[in-house]
Amino acid sequence: MTPRLARTLVTAATLVGVLGVTACSGGGSTTRSTNTSAVTTTTSTVPPTTTTTLPPLVGVGTLAVGVRNDTYVDPSRPTPANGGAPGAPNRSMLTTVWYPATGSPSGAAVPGAAPAIAHGPYPMVVFAHGFAVTPRTYTALLTQWASAGYVVVAPAIPLLNGDAPGGASHTDYGAANIADLDFVLADALRRAATPGDPLASLIDGNRVAVTGHSDGEVLAYALALEPCCHDSRVKATIMMAGNLANANAAPAATGVPALHIMNDHDQFDPYPASIAYDRQTLPAPKTLLTLVNAPHLPPYSQPTDPHFDLVVHATVDFLDATLKGHPEAVSALQALVTGSPSLAMLESTPAPTQP
Repeated sequence: MTPRLARTLVTAATLVGVLGVTACSGGGSTTRSTNTSAVTTTTSTVPPTTTTTLPPLVGVGTLAVGVRNDTYVDPSRPTPANGGAPGAPNRSMLTTVWYPATGSPSGAAVPGAAPAIAHGPYPMVVFAHGFAVTPRTYTALLTQWASAGYVVVAPAIPLLNGDAPGGASHTDYGAANIADLDFVLADALRRAATPGDPLASLIDGNRVAVTGHSDGEVLAYALALEPCCHDSRVKATIMMAGNLANANAAPAATGVPALHIMNDHDQFDPYPASIAYDRQTLPAPKTLLTLVNAPHLPPYSQPTDPHFDLVVHATVDFLDATLKGHPEAVSALQALVTGSPSLAMLESTPAPTQP
């Protein structure tokens, strides 16, 4: 893996350039249009963890990583019948959690490894997968996020995931899935505040990001930026591979920093429409990262893809700047893209200056 670039102290407002040009590969999933305007997000009565110092920058690959699977169940909403499979009175989601663990980093997540509580609590990143896949599809990327000091919580979203009874479908895609993602966010915070829970003391509830790929990016977009669905606990969002116009809902100026990664050879969401929507509609602060000659899925799932390493470091730089409060990570992101002109282009709009 490419060594992490040296950081130079700069303020977030200095990330402005449009950089770069050319690279390769192929892969699948799809983004569907949906109206998300009717959802009411879940609220949590669990007080967030507070920290008096900024979380440290530890670098990709610095920490050992553990992984566990738990089933998160929302009893308040049903799952409809799908493809010949019966429905259910609840929403049951097998949820995979990658977390910093004790021991020496090996590059792979160790099932059930002891969490590194002494270095926590850690910011939480909630991740939504794309259509007809599962969180396991993104294991390589999500493991790297955890190795850099984040707890990553990734549910298998009902009906949308590749293991759904009756097959993956868009039967209730939209408001129901936005509520699924928000429920998981709230339940992870509840678990982290429950003595004896495996997540106890691991998560800093003041530092939460929502992220997603393809269909999942629309769900993250809703919780971060849509007027109907914005969750005030969300402090940053990363959206990967898709056209945000597919949400069929204009964003609001929530102030949540957004990183949108697009692929100029995306076979499901034509790049010109995706970048045009962001430039015209996505509110600041926003960072638009274009992967050059990149298809829909491999840059986020396959370490052999030429863009994968850049995606890992760019996303960690963004999380370090927004969740860990380290503005020097902004210059690292800019330098990363400047140094990879055949792989990526970058443009950014800082938050408006307060009067």
